[in-house]
Amino acid sequence: MPGHAARLESALTAAGIPHDVKEYPDTPHSFLNRHEGKAHAVDTVLRLGYRRDAAEDAWTRILAFFGDHLHQTNDG
Repeated sequence: MPGHAARLESALTAAGIPHDVKEYPDTPHSFLNRHEGKAHAVDTVLRLGYRRDAAEDAWTRILAFFGDHLHQTNDG
């Protein structure tokens, strides 16, 4: 819902928690999902589902955030 991203970002900042929050206006909740077959047809008609530009930006940001904040160790 519009405005929730700003509230989340504010709460995370106040708590000192690292974060990368971005709201994608005019994108549905399932914008990262690529469906095939009947599900894709329904998504297309209802304008739900995958949004390429937003999904690519989101995945770039997600992977960068994980790369910065999730550290792997080689402690066998």
